Amino acid sequence: MSKKKGEHKEVIIAQELAKAQREISVSQFFERNRHLLGFDSPIKALATAVKEMVDNSLDACEEMKILP
Repeated sequence: MSKKKGEHKEVIIAQELAKAQREISVSQFFERNRHLLGFDSPIKALATAVKEMVDNSLDACEEMKILP
């Protein structure tokens, strides 16, 4: 029976963490996780932005069935 109690406690903790995650704004998330997203230095930020633009452009070309 103690296992069920422990599982219930884990569910409550997970729900509390999920609620706390929803409470931060998108800008706060990006500010806290710049290093994970490739924006922790100006050079990496520029390289990541250019890469994303190229990837998005290639995806759009593929979707429209045209050569890039």
